[in-house]
Amino acid sequence: MKSYMVIEPTRFNRIHMNYLSPAYKFYHHQLKDAGSDTIAAERTREFCLTHEQRELEDQLAMMEFLYMNDYFEDLEKALEFEHIHSDVKKLYKIVLERKKVPLTAEDLKEMETFQFEHPSLKCIHLFLLVYGYYDMKRYAGMDKYTEEIQQALFTINEPLFHYFMKLRFDELTFHHYFKTNSLLLARKFAYKYISSGLAPKKQATMHSHLALTYAFEDYDTSLDYLYQTKQIADEHDLKMIARSVTHHSIPFISAFHRRTENVETSDPVEIAHLSIARGRPEDAIKILEGRKTLSPFQQSYLGLAKKDLALLREAKERFIHEQGDQFFAQLPEHYMKRILTIV
Repeated sequence: MKSYMVIEPTRFNRIHMNYLSPAYKFYHHQLKDAGSDTIAAERTREFCLTHEQRELEDQLAMMEFLYMNDYFEDLEKALEFEHIHSDVKKLYKIVLERKKVPLTAEDLKEMETFQFEHPSLKCIHLFLLVYGYYDMKRYAGMDKYTEEIQQALFTINEPLFHYFMKLRFDELTFHHYFKTNSLLLARKFAYKYISSGLAPKKQATMHSHLALTYAFEDYDTSLDYLYQTKQIADEHDLKMIARSVTHHSIPFISAFHRRTENVETSDPVEIAHLSIARGRPEDAIKILEGRKTLSPFQQSYLGLAKKDLALLREAKERFIHEQGDQFFAQLPEHYMKRILTIV
């Protein structure tokens, strides 16, 4: 599908979409004619910052475009424009602040008091409520709002904002199913997101997440998605993502499957993990026991290195109760089985 077609409303959605924002019309035109999605995004970014937009729908389309394309500094500037609606400012300041500091129970309680009549404001508000639960590692929080979000999506009347809201929904639903270990459903939403996403950073991130869903069952598929992540990151100069793939994700998958030839990393924790896979558990114990505190991942590695089932059981409980993560709770389970098989 051509890029400009991705943001167009479906035939069904056209029934209730009766308004085209200037940002949508400009971006749609650029995706057709600019020659690349990156150039189209850059030109639309400039358009958003230099054309005053007073209608609520126009402002929301602009804010979502800037946010979903990772133009965070520009979004911060846009929120200071005098003509921006107060409700738009209130919600998107929370959206931006959450990039720096995760939402808390107190934040969630305050946001639950907000009331919005406008369908688009209501929609982004509902997403913020779900983000609040996710930031507290309570991934089942999505269940509370799924139906309401889907209803809200059917009432949005502007296509660019609707497009980004659908992306948010697919991304949140992926994480919900991923963390609750419902992998077929998680992958379904990851594929939807990848097939309709335009922003390179978000594309790379979702490829990386999708790779992890195969971490325990399919080494080759997991690595294939990680190499795709790396390719996207290299093409778009996303250095942090490229580094994470090279020094964290690939070593993690390789160590778990004990296929470590030519795999190197600068991350001491994954060096420890690789050391165990290479038959040098004493090196791993030295690295891990020198740390003041251990994450559930690190505790899992140490439990494997020491063949300590109690440590692994505790790591599993921490994954579940501290991080709400049923998927990665499988890691210490796998290592317990491995120890028991060896014994």
